[in-house]
Parts: sequence; structure tokens; C-alpha cells
Amino acid sequence: MVIVPTGALSGVPWSLCDELSGLPVVVAPSALAWMTAQRNRRAPAFGVAPVLVAGPDLDYAEAEVRTVAAIHQGSRELVGEKATVEATLAALNGAQLVHLAAHGHHERENVLFSRLDLRDGPLMAYDLQRLELAPRHVVLSACDLGQSVVRSGDEILGFTAALLYLGTPTVISSVTPIPDDVAAHVMTGYHREIARGTQPAAALAIACEGQESASFLCFGSG
Repeated sequence: MVIVPTGALSGVPWSLCDELSGLPVVVAPSALAWMTAQRNRRAPAFGVAPVLVAGPDLDYAEAEVRTVAAIHQGSRELVGEKATVEATLAALNGAQLVHLAAHGHHERENVLFSRLDLRDGPLMAYDLQRLELAPRHVVLSACDLGQSVVRSGDEILGFTAALLYLGTPTVISSVTPIPDDVAAHVMTGYHREIARGTQPAAALAIACEGQESASFLCFGSG
């Protein structure tokens, strides 16, 4: 199911609706954006190795990265002192798959200041404009970075939207805070399904099944 929300519906955690439980659900800013994401998904990626980043001040982040790395052999891990803004941006450029386990902050008053906390400071939404090639598939295992602000004309703005407008076909993020243990459980299940060849929206539906607080959504192409 593809949902193109309008107005306040952009903040609805659709994955928690009983009627949609277990169904592959994709959220897109517009029908045109969904069609564009479908085309972008078929384009070749620049970086083949998955990129896994663990931000600071999170007890679970490095363990989560190690778990995901065990699923995707040959992953490039940025943890500890390596998880800097510049190193992360360089790794994001054209990457096939990116998993970001870091504190996230959504700024409603100025959405381009929405950010991820990394070792040497914040990665801002506006920093993404420096990328030459959009990453293909980004997983934001962080607090509510799927949130957005809707301007006139139903334009959706925020960290997730910045990635979509950049050309990233698929973004997985949450629209509400999620308990650490639930996020870790869902992310492990999600990446196992992706490694099996399951499409992102279907993989997320499987991973979130039975998790009542898992508000992760699949944005873009699905």
C-alpha cells in the first residue's frame, strides 16, 4: 500500500494501525515522488559495501552496528572516533545501504537544522546537500527523524524528506520515539529480511509484527 499523506496526516504512525498490521506500507510525499523513487531504485549504486554508523552517548549503538555487520558481511563500520561528520558524509555518498544508529533531533522551527549526533558534532539535514550522489537505502535507527513539517502546497520537510528530495529511493525512519530494546529488535529483524532479498516495505512489516510501539515507516519507493 502506498500512502501519500496530506497536512497533519504526515505525522501518523501508519505501521501501528490495526488495519495495516503486517502489510507492506510505503509513505511518499507525492505520487510523482513515489514514481521517481521507483526509477531511482533501479539505478546502479556507487558504493557496494553497507555503511554502518554508531553515534555517541547511546548504550546500544555499537552493539546494534555489530549485529547488523554480522548480517551484512563486508560492511564498513564507523564507530567510536571514526564516526565523524566528514567520514559519515563521505561514506554516505552513493552508498548502497546505510544504517545510522545515532541520536536524532527533529527541529520543527527550522527543519534543515534537524540533525544526527556524531562523534565530533551534528550531521545537519542541510549537510546532505553536499553529497554528489544520493545513498540508495538509508535506515535511521534514531528518535523520530521520520517527523516532518508540512508547508503550503503540502511540501514535506525534515531529515527524512531531505534524503528523499536528494534522490534516496528508500528511507526507513520513525515518526515517534521508540524504546531502545524495541528498536534493536526491529532493526535486527529488518536487516535479516533485507539480506534474504525481501523488499524494504515488506521487510519492515515482518520485523515490526507484534511490536506495538514500533512506529518505523518505509518512505520513498518501498
